[in-house]
Amino acid sequence: MTNAPTSATVLTVRHLRSAALLALIAASACDKPNDLPRMQDELSASIQSYRARFEALEHRADAIEPRTHALPQDTAAASALHRLGVARATIDQSLRHLEQVPTMLPAWLSSTDARSHLQAWLDDERPKLEDSVVEATSEIEAVESWTAVAEQRAGAPQHAASSTPAAEPSPPTTRANDDPAPETDGSGAPIR
Repeated sequence: MTNAPTSATVLTVRHLRSAALLALIAASACDKPNDLPRMQDELSASIQSYRARFEALEHRADAIEPRTHALPQDTAAASALHRLGVARATIDQSLRHLEQVPTMLPAWLSSTDARSHLQAWLDDERPKLEDSVVEATSEIEAVESWTAVAEQRAGAPQHAASSTPAAEPSPPTTRANDDPAPETDGSGAPIR
């Protein structure tokens, strides 16, 4: 029965080591370096990146809108204009949201929970903004596609008038005596 105290001692030492390791990990977690500057830089870079992407989409929408108005207005044109309106609304809403962040940033940084405010924005808002980029891009691409097809069709009636089948070429004519016609030099005079 001498093994029993030794086993208990080994288990106690193991528990003490585990507890010491956990305490060390917990202490190192509390001594995190101040990562607020890194998070601010990441937030600033995200805002600049998304602002540039939304502004590029806004330019695409500006470029396509006059082309859609120049085409015959029917239900397809109304649908395209609606989709363009959806894209513009998404772009405008996202740009307004991005403009608000710099005004809210000082309040976030002065709070005791600054890190969680910044992390929440990075974790929650970036995916929403990415979804908005995808939505606006999809809508604009649909309008660009419709416009290209509509412009092609608008040009098609000019080609449709000449779409009658071409007359088949007539067989070469031969002279009555089946002698081939003499070659000419372009002036009509035969070459001898």
